[in-house]
Formats: sequence, structure tokens, C-alpha cells
Amino acid sequence: MKIQFVKMLLVLGLLIGLGNVTARAQALSEGTIEADVPHAFIVKDTTLPAGRYTVKRLDDTEPHVLEIRSANGRTAVIFEAENAEANEIPRNPELVFDKVGDQYFLSQIWASDSNIGYQLPKTKAEKRLEGSGTQTEHHSIYAKLSKRMKKAK
Repeated sequence: MKIQFVKMLLVLGLLIGLGNVTARAQALSEGTIEADVPHAFIVKDTTLPAGRYTVKRLDDTEPHVLEIRSANGRTAVIFEAENAEANEIPRNPELVFDKVGDQYFLSQIWASDSNIGYQLPKTKAEKRLEGSGTQTEHHSIYAKLSKRMKKAK
């Protein structure tokens, strides 16, 4: 009896784990996020000017590799992000920035179709500013989620 119970728990744990991995892989799989950013900001080690940007997965085979691109196409940064999980599905897509001193760092990306989003690792510059005692503020910018059109077969 105990062995059956343990086997059932193991199978249940495996199924939950697989479902969680599948859900995590879905963040931004269906489209792009578009936002008007009113201030310059840093992604990775690149400072981007204020403007309209799109964020999308670079490739469906690597869900943690993202691209942020200016609307005019002149500026693009490819970066890696980690999974983040919200307690509930966000009402609106949004980009979250950490403001440290007078600099903004892109820190999170959320779509409104899932509680799974992305967390960017802190840059050396952000860590240095925080280490010097500079206070961090979080600022959100609402965005628009554009769904990808399915290709006809």
C-alpha cells in the first residue's frame, strides 16, 4: 500500500513538473510586446534612447533569448532573460524598469496572457549603483501584446 502511494506521488510530481516547464516555455511564444518608453534605459550593457520598442523571442527554440528593437529598426539588443512568475496573470502587458539614481534598467517583461514572464539579470552598473547605497525604484510602463498570426498550412 505504501509503495503504491509513493509511486503515485512520484508520478503526480513528475506531471506537475512537466506542466510547469511547458507553461514556462510559453512566455511570449504567441507574439510581441510593443511599448512607448519615455526615458533612456539600459539593456545588458547598451543604453537605448526613449522611444517606441518591440520585445519578442528571437527564436522559438530558445525561449530565454529575447530581442528588443526600436520601431525605426536602427537599434536592437539581443539578451537572455530568466523565467519570472507572478502570483496572478497581469491585467496588462508591461515593461518594468529599475530606476537606480537617474538611470533606468529594464528588469522585467510581462505579457497579459500568462503569469510567466521574464526577469533580466542585473548589469554590473546596476549592481555597482545599488552597492553604493543608491535607492532602487520600480517603474512600470504599460504595453500592448500583439499576437503572431498563425501560418496557414
